[in-house]
Formats: sequence, structure tokens, C-alpha cells
Amino acid sequence: MTVILSLDIGGANTKYALLKKERGEERLITHGSIYFPFWQKNKEYPKLLRQIRTTIETNFGEITKVVFVTTAELADCFTTKKEGIKAISDYMLEVFADKEPEILDFAGKFIPAENATDCWEQVAATNWYASAMFLGSRYSNAILLDIGSTTTDIIPIHNRKVVAQGRTDLERLATSELVYTGLLRTNVIAILSQVKIDEKITRLSSELFATTADVYLLLDKISPKEFFVETADGKPFTKEHAKARLARVVCADTNQLTEEEILGIARQVLTEQYKIIRNALGKVRKRYQKNFRCEPTIVLIGAGATAIGLPVLNQLKIKNWLIAKEELAEEALNCFSAYALGMLAIQINTPKKKGK
Repeated sequence: MTVILSLDIGGANTKYALLKKERGEERLITHGSIYFPFWQKNKEYPKLLRQIRTTIETNFGEITKVVFVTTAELADCFTTKKEGIKAISDYMLEVFADKEPEILDFAGKFIPAENATDCWEQVAATNWYASAMFLGSRYSNAILLDIGSTTTDIIPIHNRKVVAQGRTDLERLATSELVYTGLLRTNVIAILSQVKIDEKITRLSSELFATTADVYLLLDKISPKEFFVETADGKPFTKEHAKARLARVVCADTNQLTEEEILGIARQVLTEQYKIIRNALGKVRKRYQKNFRCEPTIVLIGAGATAIGLPVLNQLKIKNWLIAKEELAEEALNCFSAYALGMLAIQINTPKKKGK
């Protein structure tokens, strides 16, 4: 029996999955996402890892293997990504040394955590690669559309292989395979710089006053239980507070703007964010069709799969799509990369049967 704990360590959220392989069958035991802002308290991360380990081993028994990917090396508490990879790998070794933790690289191999710093460029931000590599084992020709709380990944898969043009975040931003916009944490000013209020063009403040979470809550696209990060002002995630936050982006408050005017701002933000993701997906899809002369299936995962992904596909009139619910329950799609990573670890560590 193999029991694997896989972690996707982000700058804001740590996602984990516990998988078991027994008698030739893989099964997801539990999963979760915990908000942890690296930029504020990265040195406290071992405490969170111990909490995860204790909770899992208390409830589900011994872990036999630990694997991880990370994007937290980009957090500005680290001067360089190399420094971030070293710190995060050291944290993993501090808590899981007896489990010999390994990190996934861009060759699809698992590297011992103690060696990660020496090959930091090969292991930085491989979470998207884990998801795409796993889905490639399930779907021959596809584009993975992973809309998370912070970013959107658009990853082409052809003949079951990941064929992304970019590898680093810098390269992926340039190819539209990474779009830094998401369901919950995106600053409204990062989406548009002006809105129309009472037929007047009004510029937005560049302060962090409101995020996309406020927009989607006010427009009934998400519920409070789907919110798992901080609000811009630290106040509760309710519609009343969301209206106040959104009014603030035009240096106003709820005494100065009507509810309909605030909802109008929300609708304009939503429309523009859909457009940003629609244009990026359209670009990657067009390139895919030209290069491979076939129509890919769009595979949706992530926290924004329903609230953002489906409307975008509808606008593009794409009918060949699916939400990866066969692989993972819809409520767990936000942890897909951790799940995919664990499945890859099981596949790689499972001895192949000899041919006859």
C-alpha cells in the first residue's frame, strides 16, 4: 500500500491531497486548501506543515511518501527565486525529512528536496506542468484551462504530451499561456483603469481597495463559502462589505453611490476579466489549431472553472469542453494540481509489469 501526501505550495494558498494506492487502485482520501500569505510570515511555514502532517496522520494513518511543487518562490519576501526554492525546500525537509520529500521538475521527474536549490530553474513553478502532464495521460488533444484564485493557466496538450510554448512564468506571460488574473485575489485596478458611472467615464484609484472576489460575490457568481483568502480591507466577506470595498475603487462610499451603481461597476469588471481570459484562450487555441490541425477539448479545472470558465467558453462558442469532474469532484477542483501531482507520484513509483 502506498499513501502519498502531495502539496502545491503557492504564495497565498497551500493545497494538499492525500492519495492511497491499494490493490492496484488509486483513491483520493482527503484534500484541502489553506490560506498562508508567504510574503507576510514565510518563516512560520514549518508550523503550518506540521499542522497538516499531524492532522492527516491522526485521522488517516501513516504517510509513506511526500511530494511537492511550489510557486511561493515568487513571493517578495525572497530576493530571488533561487532563495525561495531553498527556503521552501528546507521547510519541507525540516518537517518531512523522514519521508524524503521530492519536488517535480520540468522533465517530469521527482528530485530530492535537498537537491532542489542546485536546479532551481528546473523546479520553480511546476504546478501547472503537474496538472497538464497528468491530464495528458487522460486526454490526447486538449487545452487545460485552469482558472484559480489568482492566475489562469492555458496549457496545450497534443498526442498526450504537454506542448506549451513557454516554460518559465516570464515566457508563459509572453505566450498567453499564463494570465495573471483569477477568481478571488485580483485587484480590480489590474483589470480595468476606468468605469462608466451615470454615463460618465470615471478613472479608478490604484489602491488595493477591492478584488475580484467582491465582484463575483455581488453578482451572485460565488457564495461566501467559496472564499478562502483575505479581503482587501480585512473585513468580512459579505455583500455589504463588498459593496463598500467596490465603491472605494472610485474614491466613493455607499452613501455616495447607489447599489445599482456599485453593481454596475462590478458588471464592468466582470465583462473585462472575461474578455482578458477569452482573448488569451482564443490566441492559444488558434495557435493550437494552426500547429496541429485539430480541435482540442477544453478541460476546465480550478476555483473559477464554473464562474468564469463556462461563460468564457460560451462567448467563444466552444462546444467541445468538459469540467474534470471525472478525475476529481467539482468542489475539489481548486486542489487539482495537488491531486495531479500525487497521481503522477503514484504512477512513477509503481513498478511496471514485465512483458511476456
